Order: sequence, then C-alpha cells, then structure tokens
Amino acid sequence: MDVQAEGKSTEGSETLASAWEFQADAAAHWDEHARNSTTWVPPLMAALVDRARSSTLSGFFPFTSHTSLLFSTGPLAGLGGAVVAPVTITLTAEGLYHVSTKPDGTALETADPDEAVTAAEHLIAGWLRENGTPSDR
Repeated sequence: MDVQAEGKSTEGSETLASAWEFQADAAAHWDEHARNSTTWVPPLMAALVDRARSSTLSGFFPFTSHTSLLFSTGPLAGLGGAVVAPVTITLTAEGLYHVSTKPDGTALETADPDEAVTAAEHLIAGWLRENGTPSDR
C-alpha cells in the first residue's frame, strides 16, 4: 500500500507520523473541552485516536469531520491523489462509537474503542481486497 507509510513526504506535505501526532493532540484538546462544557459530544475521541494509531489503521492518514474519524491514502484527501476510505467512526451523543461504511451504512455501535477500531480494520481490509490498493488503480 503506497500511503507514505515510511514517513516520507514531499516538500510541503505532512508525513504520516505528523498527521497522527496532530490528530492525537487535537483529540486530547477536544476531549478536555467536552469535559468542561455543555456540548453533547462525549469526551471519547482521544481513546479512539490512540487505539487507531496503534492498529493497522495507522497506515492511513487520519482526519476528522465534526465528530468522525476518517482515513485516507495521503494528506489533503480530496485535493488530488489521495483516496478516502469508505469507513467512518463517529462519536454518538449516547457515548458510543458508530462504525459505518459507504454506501452500506452501520456496521457496528459499541462503547469500546477497541471493538470500533477492529471493525474499521476489517471493513477497510475488505475494501482493499475488493478494489485493490489505491496506487494499483
């Protein structure tokens, strides 16, 4: 899989390691904010990012959209070259991790970040088996 896993980068682009470091820092700050405010979002993002960072998902570039963690094959997904994996892990108001795929929908809801990440790993592995790695296309 050609997703800059070796930490190499081109001039001006982020490395895979720096992308995960940024997400870990941002998640910790978000959780701290959630603990000290009246937001509906539960402080669960740091546990999710930490678990994903230590899994096979760490071979993808992480990014967030609202309360969701997503994965792409390179930095700046959607701006050329990088492909966004069709798997999302979203925090719910009930304190659950909602794992879903496009276009199929919900795969799992769980309170356990390990289960959520494992489900996402399996779904992304299936996507790669069916479609080949993005660099193979």
